Amino acid sequence: MGKVIEIASSGIDEYLQGIGGDPYLGSSSMGLRVPTLATPDSLHRYLFLLASFSLGEGSRARIVGYRQFASLGAVVVDNRYVEQPIFSPNFRLPDGNVSWHLQRLGPPNAGGYPQQDPTPLDLRSFKKGWADGPCLLYSSYTIAPGNGFYTQLTSYTPPSAGKPWGTPLRAGTQGTFFDQRAPWLSAQSWLSLDMTLDGPDTIALFASVYQSAGTYPAAASSPLKFQNGLSNEEQFCGNFGSGTSESPRPIYWRVGGSLIVEVGA
Repeated sequence: MGKVIEIASSGIDEYLQGIGGDPYLGSSSMGLRVPTLATPDSLHRYLFLLASFSLGEGSRARIVGYRQFASLGAVVVDNRYVEQPIFSPNFRLPDGNVSWHLQRLGPPNAGGYPQQDPTPLDLRSFKKGWADGPCLLYSSYTIAPGNGFYTQLTSYTPPSAGKPWGTPLRAGTQGTFFDQRAPWLSAQSWLSLDMTLDGPDTIALFASVYQSAGTYPAAASSPLKFQNGLSNEEQFCGNFGSGTSESPRPIYWRVGGSLIVEVGA
């Protein structure tokens, strides 16, 4: 039996400025923040690389399981936000959604994904084309001068027309799916896959996010509302904002994922 490791996503969180999230004054948190800029169409979905690993020639590994995380968030006042994890497997915002993708990309230099060198336009947790660690991938973007956080983008174009690199890990099942089959807090997520792989190969977990504009009507605003009969997510969306450009409702806030891998299986 080999050694079991978890490869999990973490990235920059602008709300840790001046405070730090660890004893080393780092500004990273779990998962990856979703930019506030609303997605204009399906060609501009945010493409997140959540976790990945590569196998060399002649090596073997077993993916024991994986985990998924997504949340909603709303800014209440400056520097104060509230966040709601998404637990309901079929929840999505009226003008946004999240899809998940487990892909095999093949060995390096085989054409499954670009060998991208860092560029001066890269930001923390925001890389062009491809990266070895968790990040939001881009082809091009604009951002307001002086802003060093990708969460405040003013335009965004994903690589590969927003489609994850590679081919489905298991065709017809794990290539593209829409629910949280392996929720972050579920102990069963650690045993959710069980798939042995031989190198050379690269495996990656992606999330594709269609970001909401936050101007949708809340389900709880109906005169026939039954708040205790609504999901936690719907109640959260009804608690904040008026669904206008001046006071928008919650949007997608964070996505995360991990691959649980037995090395030397």
